[in-house]
Amino acid sequence: SNRRHTLVELANLVSVSRTTVRFYLRELGFRNCIAPKKPYLNVKHKADRLAFARAYESWTFEDWCNIIWTDESSFETGKNPRQIRVWRKAYKKYNWDCIAPSFKSGRSSVMVWGAFTGFDKSPLVIIPLDKRSARDFVTIVYEGVLSGFYFLHDDPEQLILMEDGAPVHRSSLPLQWRRAHGIEKLFWPANSPDLNPIENVWMVVKDLLKHHSRPNSKLEMIEKIQSVWDTISIEWLRTLISTMPYRMQAVIAAGGGSMRW
Repeated sequence: SNRRHTLVELANLVSVSRTTVRFYLRELGFRNCIAPKKPYLNVKHKADRLAFARAYESWTFEDWCNIIWTDESSFETGKNPRQIRVWRKAYKKYNWDCIAPSFKSGRSSVMVWGAFTGFDKSPLVIIPLDKRSARDFVTIVYEGVLSGFYFLHDDPEQLILMEDGAPVHRSSLPLQWRRAHGIEKLFWPANSPDLNPIENVWMVVKDLLKHHSRPNSKLEMIEKIQSVWDTISIEWLRTLISTMPYRMQAVIAAGGGSMRW
């Protein structure tokens, strides 16, 4: 009835010891686990996701390869992008080589934009902090990179642009630019990063970055992000794209709810 009850609360509810509660929970297959973080999905979100999955469940791998998967991601210097695990003994918890130091000073963020299809990967775009309006987005991303990435494709009319519902994507200027250049855009349900394979790319980039030494400047951070982006192969991107039919099936099975991707 309440998965967030603590062991003490459960023991008090049934008037037995915590040891007994723990024993029977394990017998029933229950473990106390960290809840995965997923975007909140209301009734409309789930309905839109379900409709999306049903509309595209018959698409083949080749169909999904013609989607231009795009997204922005933010990286912060001086911050560990993911939890760091270390092997240690209980009494060495705060040893210098067992902690993940945080830095309050010198932090700055870097926002990047990237895209890929089943055939190619775009150059990485750095979006300056003071250039994040819809007009700037059209100039820096659409005209700067997307135009060439789209029209240099062997058959650009087969391509469909995927963007999430960020305000900069829904503004009138980007809409006018896409219409003027005849670029079709895929309907995308809100709060659905788990449907976008480029989110898996950003996760891997951030995971690989934590193995690098801490960047001392924003320029160094940009260089490290770029170097990791350059190592990503089309073969691996195609592997990510190949999961799309399974993602559609998983969303349908979950009634539009969250899934593992």
